[in-house]
Amino acid sequence: MKRIYAEPDEQTLKEIDQAVNEKGITRHKLVLEAIDSFLHQNGSELDSLREELDSLKQDLDSLRSERDSLKIDLDEKWSEIRRLRSERDSLKRDLDSRAIKDDQLSIKLDSLRSERDQAKIESDSLRKDLTHSQGVIRLKDEEISFLRGHLSQLSEKLPRALPPSEEEIRAKHWWAFWRRG
Repeated sequence: MKRIYAEPDEQTLKEIDQAVNEKGITRHKLVLEAIDSFLHQNGSELDSLREELDSLKQDLDSLRSERDSLKIDLDEKWSEIRRLRSERDSLKRDLDSRAIKDDQLSIKLDSLRSERDQAKIESDSLRKDLTHSQGVIRLKDEEISFLRGHLSQLSEKLPRALPPSEEEIRAKHWWAFWRRG
């Protein structure tokens, strides 16, 4: 008979000694029973192991297909993320552009307000000038009315005080002190 040698580690050797004590057999006998049991396992265990292996292969295939599906979903999500980032960047540029336009409009509005205030000041100044001019014109109108009245009075008195015209003097033969020149 041939011999087979093996060197078990400390933990395995302790377990072998414990089994020998429980069964009341030698180490040699225990090792032979373990080898016999291993070599002559019944077919049902082998079949169940094969079924378990097939089940595990199916699970592996299922997990692989799930992984592939998830990878496709991940690629789609990544595409969507890139699209959304692009859209976000576009919207950000649009927002920046609108902010610049808003700033320009604010500056223009401030400029227009300043021009309006300047025009209001100028308008107030022109109104004051107009009011003053109207007052001056009213005074001049009153003076003209006064002068017209005075002229009218003078016109009534003056024909009596003036000498007659030369034709009238010749026609009526007026006295000599009425002559001119």
